Amino acid sequence: MQKKYNPEQTVARILSVSTKLFLEKGYDKTSMQDIVNALGMSKGAIFHHFRSKDEIFEAVMAKITDEQVVKYKDMLTNQMQHLNAREKLMSLTRRSLSENENIVSKMLITRIQDPKVTISMMKFNMDTSAPLLADVIREGIKDGSINTEYPDECAQVALLLLNVWCDPVIFECDKQTFRKRLEYLQFLMKVSGVDIISDELIEQNIKFTERLYEAKNEIN
Repeated sequence: MQKKYNPEQTVARILSVSTKLFLEKGYDKTSMQDIVNALGMSKGAIFHHFRSKDEIFEAVMAKITDEQVVKYKDMLTNQMQHLNAREKLMSLTRRSLSENENIVSKMLITRIQDPKVTISMMKFNMDTSAPLLADVIREGIKDGSINTEYPDECAQVALLLLNVWCDPVIFECDKQTFRKRLEYLQFLMKVSGVDIISDELIEQNIKFTERLYEAKNEIN
């Protein structure tokens, strides 16, 4: 008896296989033929769901970011309800960097080779992460743990500086310069009334970046 075709399972499999290829090879170095070969499907079957490799990539990024948002919201609602807003933000930032290190490091390694991933991650930060961060900042204004008149702007600036300017992959620098950038971001957020960049987070970012470059060297 012929197995019934399930379009949702097919899409999930296409995205799963494509994610693996994008992480391993980068977007530019992954061809549609690579995806076809890895799936063992015809191009026609894939094009029935996605019109191009670019459309597959966008769906992959949307899936990854949606999963991250669900995880962050679950942390805030179910695991951090006993904390004030400032403590939530500090804990969330620390835990998200640690718990997502494997997938994030692979994405960053890919990003070194492919600016398309950089743009997608920046867009995710502005469209999805910043509003989530701003909501918690507003919560902090109410509970007194945060003092700012610019919750949206603080959220956006923090993410842009942390994930772009304070990123030696994008703006190459030595360890000392990297540390100074993180320390300035810490100072800037503190004087803005959103004191959420701890010394521990700075050290965690430095160690994370060192491991990133070790992984990059292994790939190369």
